[in-house]
Amino acid sequence: MDRKKILKLVSQIIFFGALWGITEATLGYLLHFLPPTVAGIIMFPIAAFILIKSYKATGSRAALIYIGFVAAGIKAVDFLLPGMIVFKTINPMISIVLEALVVAAAYPMLSNLKAGWKLSGGIAASVGWRTGYIIYMVIQYFITGFVSSYISTPFFTINFMLLNGVLSGVLLFGMLMLESKVKLKAMKFRPVYALAALVLAMGLQLVI
Repeated sequence: MDRKKILKLVSQIIFFGALWGITEATLGYLLHFLPPTVAGIIMFPIAAFILIKSYKATGSRAALIYIGFVAAGIKAVDFLLPGMIVFKTINPMISIVLEALVVAAAYPMLSNLKAGWKLSGGIAASVGWRTGYIIYMVIQYFITGFVSSYISTPFFTINFMLLNGVLSGVLLFGMLMLESKVKLKAMKFRPVYALAALVLAMGLQLVI
């Protein structure tokens, strides 16, 4: 791959990672005034939709994982804020990376033209990242002794993984089906867009 193509790919990764970071800092912030489960149900489909659109731009499933790291890195800006509890920053970063990993793995199903495969992919991805997050919460408990609400009772764990996971997966399916019916003209991408989006995302993360 020549230098120009590498620059374009890196710029696209930064752009889509920043776009994810912007949604987390704005819509994610607003949704957290609602019950925590509501925010999670809505935010994953939006993040997955961004990742799916990014694949169409980059043609690389590995790029989806790098985009997750960029979005998680933007969230790490919270470490600069005084009085911030470490795990309130680390935990969302972990969930962002997990979401990127499962969407990259489930992409063949999510991009399938058959509705049944899309629906299965959406549910599998949604339940998948939540399962990974529960495993992380258990590991965190053994290391720190902190019992997260997600693992405080079997009901909360099952509700988070399965009920909310299925609802979020169905919402993603609906978004993908709607998007397939609406054809938008592709915007010509320029590397400067990536820098602008990154600066905006980091600024919003600090301010909001």
